[in-house]
Amino acid sequence: LVPKHILACMARRVAAGIWLLERTGIFGYCPINGHKVFIWTLTFLCYTGYYLTRKPFSVVKSVLCPYCRNRSLLNDNYSNNTVTGWAPFDGTNGETLLGAMDYSLLFAYAVGTYVSGFIADKVNTRYFLTFGMLGCALSSILMGVAYFANIHHVSYFIVVQIMGGLMQSTGWPTLIAVMTAWFGKQRRGLIMGVWSTNVFVGSILGTLIPAIWATPNAPWGWSFITPALVLLVISLMTSLLLLPDPRAIGLESPLGVSTSTLSSPSTAGVSLRKARSGGVGYLRALLIPGVVEFSLAFFFVKMVNYVFKAWLPFYIANNEIGGRLIGGQLAGWLSSLFDVGGVVGVVGIGWITDLIGRRTLVITVLEYTTIPLLYVFHRYGGVSEASLSVLLLACGCTLQACYITISTAVTSDLGTHPSLKGSKNARAMVTGIINGTGSLGAAVGPLIAGWISDNYGWDVTFYFLMGASLLAALVCFPLTFTSQWQQAGFLSSACQDLP
Repeated sequence: LVPKHILACMARRVAAGIWLLERTGIFGYCPINGHKVFIWTLTFLCYTGYYLTRKPFSVVKSVLCPYCRNRSLLNDNYSNNTVTGWAPFDGTNGETLLGAMDYSLLFAYAVGTYVSGFIADKVNTRYFLTFGMLGCALSSILMGVAYFANIHHVSYFIVVQIMGGLMQSTGWPTLIAVMTAWFGKQRRGLIMGVWSTNVFVGSILGTLIPAIWATPNAPWGWSFITPALVLLVISLMTSLLLLPDPRAIGLESPLGVSTSTLSSPSTAGVSLRKARSGGVGYLRALLIPGVVEFSLAFFFVKMVNYVFKAWLPFYIANNEIGGRLIGGQLAGWLSSLFDVGGVVGVVGIGWITDLIGRRTLVITVLEYTTIPLLYVFHRYGGVSEASLSVLLLACGCTLQACYITISTAVTSDLGTHPSLKGSKNARAMVTGIINGTGSLGAAVGPLIAGWISDNYGWDVTFYFLMGASLLAALVCFPLTFTSQWQQAGFLSSACQDLP
């Protein structure tokens, strides 16, 4: 008399919130699509919360080191002599120290992503995500405490950034694995494209909220503590409501896994435990066609994106826009247009790649397009606030479309590649490898950019970014002809399923 999915909930000891929702019958009329909408929304909120606690430091930079290179060019809002920044970041090497802070977080994130991708395929995803979000919230709170406790030791900030990077790494590979478990390959580009706008929602909110306190002599500690409080609420929701796999409640898997063996709750539990223990290793994942190439391309793609994310508010605040310096608060708000453009680009490119079925071709074309666009942005972005706004939207549309398409749709495609021969449990592993390699680029990029801007100026910094975009395009370029080479006999048939 009790529905099979409710019995499965009881046997699998799924989250208490899910068990209660099943008992209410809220998913009774359309169990599959109802659960999909619910999981899509919850995982969207999860990564929005992750990103909400990652962005504040880039906004607060302009307060920690106000006008590091342009102290003589002060806007009227900054004309008093009390604006001194926050030691040790307000010295002559302020930009280099801020770059080192970005490097600490992003290098820890890169290393952690490799490990998280391996762990997430083998443990309870709900517990793993809850643990990661609690750690992210704690690290963000500790950053805010530095203001109220009057902490000025650079070692303290570095340790907290490393902790934050490790905790942040638990999010993306794990959530991509959950999404791939619930949504099949049909319309994956569009579905994952719309879902991945959580990055931009989190980035926009993570810019606008901290910008409230990104003013001279304001209590910038709240820029970190407020997002952390939001993430604590989301972590509680995750621990009570997340359902990582449809098979846990006896529903059909979109990956083609039969539910005939899941007719009893106990069988469902055994099957899922076997699936977790059967994840592929690092070497097997690297041998999947396209993983190495997309990992290298993503190294440069994510490098350019994270230089923008880490330095954009600081760059705008420290360069004249329309003949004047606009200050840290307005710079933070304007920089959010980069993410607004990303929303449009990601959804549009996701739809286009589903339509033509050639993700690699679209990514390559976009990477070549970003090279002249970066030049135009640096050369003409300072003409006026209007020109800056338009160019920020354009850069966000192209740069972030490449970044998100590789880290979502492409990794999902490769994580369920036919060459795995039935082993479908490589989703988090492949995501971890590609995203981890990209995160290495994201780690060194802001550090190099900070050093170059300190010693050679922003002109050379943008040439560096254009070179990185060119290398990403060159790595992807051979993959655009894979299908033709396979038909000609130069490649094995396993390569024909590349994105």
